[in-house]
Amino acid sequence: MADVFKIAVQSRDSARNKGTGTRVARRLRASGRIPAIVYGHKQTPQPISLARDDAWEILKRSTHLAELNDGQKAEMVLIREIQWDHLGKEIIHLDFSRVDVGESIETQVRLDFRGVAAGVNEGGVYEALLHDISVTCRADAIPDSIRVDVSGLHLGQALHIRDLTPPPGVKIDADPDQLVAHVITRAAEVAPAEAAAEAGTQPELIRARPEEKGEEADKGKDKK
Repeated sequence: MADVFKIAVQSRDSARNKGTGTRVARRLRASGRIPAIVYGHKQTPQPISLARDDAWEILKRSTHLAELNDGQKAEMVLIREIQWDHLGKEIIHLDFSRVDVGESIETQVRLDFRGVAAGVNEGGVYEALLHDISVTCRADAIPDSIRVDVSGLHLGQALHIRDLTPPPGVKIDADPDQLVAHVITRAAEVAPAEAAAEAGTQPELIRARPEEKGEEADKGKDKK
C-alpha cells in the first residue's frame, strides 16, 4: 500500500471570510503555517492550514496520499498540487482532493531513470524527455515512481512509453509512441535559440510558478 502521511490540520472559516484571503494567507505563512484547500467527492471545498514542516515533509517523502485530521474527523486525501512563490523557494499553498482508499484515480508519477546509457560511451548524448507521467490506479496502489533502465540504450536508440513496465494494477495514460529518452549524435544537437530561429519563433520564456488558487480572494493583487 502507498505510504500514508498523517497530518494535523486546522480548519479555516471561508463562509465568514475570516480564514481566507491574501492578508490571512500572509499571516498564516508568517506564523509558520501554510494555507491549503480540500475539495472533491461533491463536498464543499474546505480551506485549511497545516504546519510548514509538514508541507516540506510531503516533499521529502515524495508521498501521494495523506490523512488529514482537524481534531474532529480524519479523511484521506490525494496531494494534487503544491504551489510556490515566484522564486520557487517557498511553499505558499497546497491542494488536496478527497479519495477513498480503494477508488481508481488519475495522478502523476515520477520516472526514476537508472543506469548510464551505453550510447554515451559511443560518443552520443543522452537526453531524458519526460520526468513524470500520468497513470490510473487504485489510490492505495500509487507507486512512488516507475523505474526506467537506460543502460541498454545505444547510440541512435530511443525508449518510448510502450517500453515502460509499470507495477501491476497501474495503467499509463499516454501515447505508446511518445518518446521517453534517447541517445543522439552530437551533430544532431541544436541550440535552443537556433532551433527557435529555424522555426521562425522566439524561445519560450520560463514562467514563474503560480502563486495562489482562486480561493484566495485578492489573488490578482499578489501577482508580480
